[in-house]
Amino acid sequence: MIDTYTRLLEAVAETGDKAVADAAVTKLIVHLKSMGRMNMLPKIARELKKVAARRHALRARVEVASESEEAAALRAAAASGIVAGRACVNPALIRGWRAQSGGTLVDRSAKRALINIYQRVTA
Repeated sequence: MIDTYTRLLEAVAETGDKAVADAAVTKLIVHLKSMGRMNMLPKIARELKKVAARRHALRARVEVASESEEAAALRAAAASGIVAGRACVNPALIRGWRAQSGGTLVDRSAKRALINIYQRVTA
């Protein structure tokens, strides 16, 4: 039941209409009260948080070494099939950019090359 309610609220939230989403939440609360199932409400909220965290982890993101590389990195990532709205600066990158979407990672940073050189030298 919790999964059903969670999917229902997700579907309503994806429509983008705040009034419809608020009405759906209100109707769900009234329904749970009438059925004597108000104890399900915190569980539904936890499931919605899990779904949001999962979507956040799987969203497309681009990391750059410096802000000056942001525009070029977003264009190159889009050419590789990963479209992100903006790039964030990752100080761990030495130069270049890294893009990730779902399970795909495109790494065009100098860090990866330096790690490979280090591993070959120390092996």
